[in-house]
Amino acid sequence: MTICDSCSTAVEPTANYCPECGSELKPTRKDWSDGFLSLVDRGHIQEAIDGNESLPPEYHDRLHETVRHALADFCLLNRWDAFDNTEALFGDLPDEEISPEDWEEIEKLARLTCPFRFMLTAAGTERVSKILEFSLLVHLQDSDKTLDDVTVKIEIDSN
Repeated sequence: MTICDSCSTAVEPTANYCPECGSELKPTRKDWSDGFLSLVDRGHIQEAIDGNESLPPEYHDRLHETVRHALADFCLLNRWDAFDNTEALFGDLPDEEISPEDWEEIEKLARLTCPFRFMLTAAGTERVSKILEFSLLVHLQDSDKTLDDVTVKIEIDSN
């Protein structure tokens, strides 16, 4: 989101003028993306999802590399003690319990599971369980734990 300098209203990054006060918005580097994908990438991907565009294999290759770099960035941030992972993940969620009727907050909470669902779609439950076991073992590397000591189960009830 872009913030209007005149009235501090949050505005979509594609807007040229503030809908609240009418001031012309000055684009900044942040305006071009709310995440690791550029607005251009987001537009192309949405068009592909909608079936209006077919993206070449080279584009996919670049996106695969971009995702790998983004995941590596998360690993780096996780090793930095001064970085507050809790604030990064939960900072825009209320501290109290979320009401089942509060869809805005539920959507924010569901956003946290997107990387997990991304991994499940790519690898399936058994492989993700094994990946999480290895990940926990790396996290516990200063202990005497082995892979035999770490078990992760993902169960989906069919009811």
